[in-house]
This record gives sequence, C-alpha cells and structure tokens, in this order.
Amino acid sequence: MKKVLLTSVLSSVLAVSAMAVSHTASASDFTINPMVGASKNKAMGTNVAAGLEAGYKDFILGYTYTSETDKRSNTESFGFDDGDTAPDWRSFDASLYTTEKYKAHTLYVGYQFAVGPGHLAVKAGADFSKYSANAGFDVIEYNQGGTLNKAGMGLEAKSNTVVSPMVGVGYYLDNGLNFNVHYTFQNGARDMKYSASGYNNSKPEAVSLGRAKNDLENKDFGTWMFTVGYRF
Repeated sequence: MKKVLLTSVLSSVLAVSAMAVSHTASASDFTINPMVGASKNKAMGTNVAAGLEAGYKDFILGYTYTSETDKRSNTESFGFDDGDTAPDWRSFDASLYTTEKYKAHTLYVGYQFAVGPGHLAVKAGADFSKYSANAGFDVIEYNQGGTLNKAGMGLEAKSNTVVSPMVGVGYYLDNGLNFNVHYTFQNGARDMKYSASGYNNSKPEAVSLGRAKNDLENKDFGTWMFTVGYRF
C-alpha cells in the first residue's frame, strides 16, 4: 500500500509539473512544499509526521505520512521451581506481553485564497490506516545444565486498510514559511483478522482464527496533525 501511495503522489507531482510547462507558466505558478511535524492520535499517542505538497497556481495536491507507532507493554518476569533437588531440579521463568501498532498515509487536494500577507488553503482528502495488536506469553525452563526448553503462545489481530475522511487548513506566508493543521475522522470500528501462534523449542506453528467486525473498546483513532513547511 505504501508503494502504491508513493507512486501515485510522485506521478501526480510529475503531471502537475508537465501541466505547468505546457502552459508556459512562470516559476511562481508551480510550488513544492515539504513539511514536517507531529500527529496526535487519541488512542495511540503522538508520533512523527511528514508530508509533501505540490501546487499549481491556487490548486494543491498533498501527501502526509504518520510514522508507525509501536506501543509495547511487558509484565515483569516471574519464576518458580518444582521443589526437587539436584539433579532433577527445574525452574521456570514466564513473562506476559502486549503490543499495538498503527500507521497512516493521507492523500488530499486543496485550494488557496489570498488572505493578508499570504494565502489560506482549505484541504480535504482520504486517510489510509492500519492497526494491529497482539498479546501472549513466553516460558523458559531451566535445569542444572542451563536452558532446557523455550515455549510461548500469542494471539494477533490485524485490521484491513481503513479509509477515513480528512480535512485541513494551511496558512502560507509570502516568504514560503507555512503552518498546517489536519484532522482525520475515525472511530474504533475495524475489520480484524485474528490468528494464533505458538512455538516450542523455537519450532513455530500458526493457525488462522478468521475475521470479525469489531468496535474496539476505548479506541478512538481520530488524529490531529500539525506540520510546518517551506514552500518554494
């Protein structure tokens, strides 16, 4: 999906550039605006954001990317032994874990109006995001000679690509500096694909558990994005 989106953006930029040349537009008619900033997802927290806009006269075509959020939670390991004495002594260490991952791409169009010492742009487009989560445990068995066995089990859920509406505004100063605010409307409804996996002595096994439409509890993926750019 990432490659397809990047290819679409680059193709569009080239198309706008070709249009400008074919109409013998001045250099000021065609603009490029790299942007960098942060995105604040209500469920996943704050992450780095970056984007690129291409403009032809008052029209804008843009792309932004929210880098992958990787939230991990690990419980402290706990151990116990079987009460035997050497040479049959055994001990076990176990740990629990959870992880969540989220990333998003956005494509949009916009139009700018002359306002004060610059231009005000209004934007609208579509956000393409993916979410995954898993939880599980790992157990390591020891004896007098060291590690005897390793085993674990996990449950994983992956969403399909969810398309959500995005709106935004930007203000472009005449010196090239600009400030942008975007918002993506999302909720917790995701079509999730579930699977289970396990391993014993590093021999993995996995099985698909099917798909389900879930409204993830306490998950609101609505996202604010703040970026600063320089248009030239």
